Amino acid sequence: MRALIFTSLMTLILGTGAAHAHGEDKPGPNGGFMRMPGAFHTEVIPLGPNKLKVFLLDINWKNPSVSSSSLRVNLKSKKTSQAKCDVQENYYLCEFSKGVDLTRKGELSIEAQRENQKGNKVSYELPLKLQVIDDGHGGHQ
Repeated sequence: MRALIFTSLMTLILGTGAAHAHGEDKPGPNGGFMRMPGAFHTEVIPLGPNKLKVFLLDINWKNPSVSSSSLRVNLKSKKTSQAKCDVQENYYLCEFSKGVDLTRKGELSIEAQRENQKGNKVSYELPLKLQVIDDGHGGHQ
């Protein structure tokens, strides 16, 4: 219980400003796009205009797991669509209907639970790209 309270508090304190510290500005271990919904990470890898791989990784970007986990992926563009996500060996394979094109402007929203840890909803702007950091140092520190 203390760990859950600590994790929730840290997420609240650090907020979205610390999101880049968790890797949204660089590719994930599988070459995908990263977000941190809580005590774990989501990594999204496009496989075509309407298909994605989604890994649920631990806090250290390792150990993908689908055990005691769940995933819901929605697309908001001209209309809202929900992907059908199937469990694979250690990731989810998510597919939208044929008319969906993930290379066009829109927003993916992901609600995930990893090993019984519920994450906050995270968003990925479409088309997918790495987040640019404006740290006031021109990217150099």
